[in-house]
Amino acid sequence: MTPAAAPSIFVGRQFFAGYRLPVALGQYDPARAFTGHYGLIHIAQGTGLLEGPTGPVMVAAPAVILLDDILRPSIIRRQSLVLEALFFEPGVINSLFTPELLRATPVFDGTAEQDAYLLRRFLEPEALGRPLLLSATLHHRVGDALGRVGAEGAAQIDAHWPCRTRSWLIELLFQLRVANPQVQQLAPLASNDRLDQALLFVHERFNTEFTLDDVARWCGSNRTQVNQRFRALTGQSLRQYVIGLRLRVASSLLRDTGLPIAEIMGRVGYENGSNFTRTFRGAFGQTPREHRRTTRPD
Repeated sequence: MTPAAAPSIFVGRQFFAGYRLPVALGQYDPARAFTGHYGLIHIAQGTGLLEGPTGPVMVAAPAVILLDDILRPSIIRRQSLVLEALFFEPGVINSLFTPELLRATPVFDGTAEQDAYLLRRFLEPEALGRPLLLSATLHHRVGDALGRVGAEGAAQIDAHWPCRTRSWLIELLFQLRVANPQVQQLAPLASNDRLDQALLFVHERFNTEFTLDDVARWCGSNRTQVNQRFRALTGQSLRQYVIGLRLRVASSLLRDTGLPIAEIMGRVGYENGSNFTRTFRGAFGQTPREHRRTTRPD
């Protein structure tokens, strides 16, 4: 779904009437400053020239650009350029957060640091205001997540609408944090080596059903080589890594949203509640319900 207008804040109607959720979605407009908000520009289509932090920068789909609370690049030239923009206050992720506090605090205590992890890239000069290239699948996932943020914020079908809208934002930030920048930090990746790109494949499809054989076929390799390369990159087998990734997303959604546990379970790729609870308890020493009760901010 391509936003048809400049970004605007979601305002409650039937449920939480008048409540302003500080999340805005629409076509990028440099004139809409949204003071105190972080921003994400999804380059959905075309090419263009934007004014970056150190001068003009060429952009082309598929890519994203991260913005802090100050940077708002102007559009110098465009060719069939479609820019989907999402703005949000850091407090949507954790009520403690402001741009000033995030800049001043290298490390937070407890679970606040897990939330800050999602936002650190918005403070890194090497990433800020520059296009981060997306694979075709991640490009689709970003567009889909933005569409879901917009759909939830617009439909407001029940009292969970603020949490559900936030949940898609959180999942989007998590995907971008681990699937692009974080992958590069795990180990040097060769852009033309499909064994290395298996890590991207997994991050893009972590909540769907696939096997080691599926990944091996995608890489044009075999099970042994894929698992060996995966251990070299991550220190884990492919199966261990996928389970850990699913549980990290589940933990974030349990901690930061009020979505029903059954919905979160499905969102991270589990169909059986007993299996989800058993696996989650094995990783965190708590059931999902206990984890929510002990980690959610008061």
